[in-house]
Amino acid sequence: MNKDATFSATLSLTLVLSVLTPVSPYRLLTCCNTDNLTATSQFYHNLQILLESLPSNTSLANGYFHDHIGDGNDRVYGQALCRGDVNRKDCMKCLENATQQLMNMCKRYEDSITWFDLCQIRYSSRNFTSMMEYAGKYPPQNSLRKSVKNPNKFGEKWIYLMDTLSAEAAFKNSKAMFAAGEIRVSEKETIYGLVQCTRDIPPNQCKTCLDSALGDLKTCCSKREGGTVISANCNVRFELSLFHNASNPQLTWSVSKAERKWKKWIIVVACILSALAILIGLGVVYVRRKKRSRKDEVRSQSALLHHAASPTRNVKTNSFALGKYVID
Repeated sequence: MNKDATFSATLSLTLVLSVLTPVSPYRLLTCCNTDNLTATSQFYHNLQILLESLPSNTSLANGYFHDHIGDGNDRVYGQALCRGDVNRKDCMKCLENATQQLMNMCKRYEDSITWFDLCQIRYSSRNFTSMMEYAGKYPPQNSLRKSVKNPNKFGEKWIYLMDTLSAEAAFKNSKAMFAAGEIRVSEKETIYGLVQCTRDIPPNQCKTCLDSALGDLKTCCSKREGGTVISANCNVRFELSLFHNASNPQLTWSVSKAERKWKKWIIVVACILSALAILIGLGVVYVRRKKRSRKDEVRSQSALLHHAASPTRNVKTNSFALGKYVID
């Protein structure tokens, strides 16, 4: 069983949805329960210290920080991540809200994670850092998105955008593991996309996580005007309205693989048909010339035979006449 399945199977999930401040409205809160704790346990005490330290430490560490406090069974591991396009102030504010949410709703659980638009926080009694775990979650807003009018064209473009951003976040911007951009669908529509990984995993695992998230995003939102998939180690999102602050240049739409294959086949078929037409034309010319040549040859032979036959008959006639004359 893989890590994702183990993580999902051994933990019972409690989804808690509510409305917080406009600065950081959260999308999904998951409390993963293993054993209930008492408010006086050493683990809870260590958890409180860790969560209180994460907002400031993360904002000072360029938006990502992980730490642990305590020893043995009382040790607690924590990790915080701010979206790559937010400033320190908004990062810290979001994490403070997220921390408060965890303390209010998940403080008696040994493993919890919460996602906000601008940040996420996770803690656990086990060491989860540097280990990619994927179990994609769908925020409820996904089901509220409107359907697009031209899903095929729209889908091709947002998938192209998100695939490009995923490769950029994992390999070209591996320190931040974040990428955002946009692509024009029409004069009135532009798709905005964003992808991000936690910085404790290597680039190849980041790409694997993002690919899994994009697979889930295609399943839920390929025909919708937007969508989000969140997980412990990576998040992906696209919208028709600008939702990020990154100053990435607009991507230029390139011909899709399907279009390239179709155009390639058109060229191949056209070349084959042209070649066949030329061969057929040459064949017709050859046959006609051969027929004409045979007719000319037959006529020529007939003429020669006729020309050759006439003197012979005359000679024979004369010879016979001469012979007859001589005999007589």
